[in-house]
Amino acid sequence: MRLTRDQAEMMQGHARAAYPEECCGVIVGPPPGEANGDPRRLRLHLLRNLQDEMHARDPESYPRTARRAFLADPFELERILREARARGEVLRGIFHSHPDEDAYFSPEDRDAAVPFGDVPSYPEAVHIVMSVREGQVRGAKVFRWDRASQDFLAGDLDVVDRT
Repeated sequence: MRLTRDQAEMMQGHARAAYPEECCGVIVGPPPGEANGDPRRLRLHLLRNLQDEMHARDPESYPRTARRAFLADPFELERILREARARGEVLRGIFHSHPDEDAYFSPEDRDAAVPFGDVPSYPEAVHIVMSVREGQVRGAKVFRWDRASQDFLAGDLDVVDRT
């Protein structure tokens, strides 16, 4: 995934503001190949983490708090994706932070990405995980679904000043 410095700062600012809780958001844009590698055609949407609200309502079904999990508002996400489809765009990425943890794709991340056990809900979308320690983003990794291995493979986030 290639982002501009401003886009990366927007994503990281969201992570810093949410700390010590996890943040989440999505990236929409033209289908891969149609953007010609131009990250300026991507749109970032910062989402509110509903995990604490759901944990307070139903701690048995939602045992983790926002410190260790994120839950995006499904109605907000559907609205964003509907508007993206109307513009001919697709979901290109999902991002979230790991407070006081490394940037890795946890078993919980995989379970959320692949809720039915075999194929991700959004196989073409990358997942960006940011490590946030003491309120500062310390690194980020990109995880891309690999059909051959049926797993997510790690890569680096490419941040550019301009294209």
